[in-house]
Amino acid sequence: MQNLFIYHILIDRFAGQIKPDRKLNEFLGGNIRGIISKLDYLKELGVDVLWLSPFYETNQYHGYHITNFEKPDSRFGNIQDLKELVDAAHHKSMQIIADFVPNHCSVNHPFFRDALQNSASTYRKWFYFDKHNQYRSFLYFKEIPKINLDYQ
Repeated sequence: MQNLFIYHILIDRFAGQIKPDRKLNEFLGGNIRGIISKLDYLKELGVDVLWLSPFYETNQYHGYHITNFEKPDSRFGNIQDLKELVDAAHHKSMQIIADFVPNHCSVNHPFFRDALQNSASTYRKWFYFDKHNQYRSFLYFKEIPKINLDYQ
């Protein structure tokens, strides 16, 4: 496949609500149902592939601070909404790329919280800790600890 038009969608900001007093880091209500409602428009633009920002449970509107890798964030929708989006996109000969973040999570992820609070935690080796209980983070953002991808 060559020359595909890939359109990246930050779920919370696509078809969300613009509020004049909004804060930059708040959720604005964009969701998977909103994307479904705009599929005809996106197809008319010539979009072949939708690249979705992470939709897993998160504590940030952009989805990159994941707190649970196993289920969608209810603010974005549910698993049925995702299935409907994929089916509807495929029906329009469009494809979906789901942005998955395997190298970091939120400091609020329960596995990280356990590892941070307990040096004997089962999850301790899932992250990078030094002898002072300091952890390595992704791009120096302390709110997203780096996952140790070398640990099985």
